[in-house]
Parts: sequence; structure tokens; C-alpha cells
Amino acid sequence: MNNFLSSSFSTSVPLASVVFSILYMVYVNIGLYILAAICLIIPGLVFLFISAYLFIQFERLVTIELDLDTMQLGLMQLAVILFVINSMVIITP
Repeated sequence: MNNFLSSSFSTSVPLASVVFSILYMVYVNIGLYILAAICLIIPGLVFLFISAYLFIQFERLVTIELDLDTMQLGLMQLAVILFVINSMVIITP
């Protein structure tokens, strides 16, 4: 688990979500929307499971420091923004 966040996982999965969201905007294929959602949910679940494991293991005594670079944070934010825009397009008639 050492250097897990510096691997390509933290960059490639949100990038895939951004690409699928843009492709959904172009082609309006629901399969691309589902792939964008899955690629957006995967990092969230990974971070949730890591934090739950650390909470169970060390209770409230642990201090975690994450070293995410600007590219990873920007891709995650862009993926969420594009997914919300696509969701609003689907919800509103």
C-alpha cells in the first residue's frame, strides 16, 4: 500500500471517466455514461475502504497525509463536474 496514490491508478481512472463523459456528450450513448459512472465510483470506493480499514485498525488515533498532485485532483474534479452535467442533461427533459 506504500505509494499507492502515486501510481497510475489515481490518474488513469479519473482520466477514463473524463474521456467517457466527453464521448457521452458527443454520441449520447448510455453505455458511455455508465462507464463514466463506474470509473468515477471506483476511486471513491477505494479511498473509502482504505479509510475504513485504517479507522478499524487504529481507531481515531491515526493521522493520514495524502500526497495528491494537481493533475490527480484536477482530473477527479473534472470527472465529477462532467458527470454531474451529464446527469442533469439526462434528468431534465
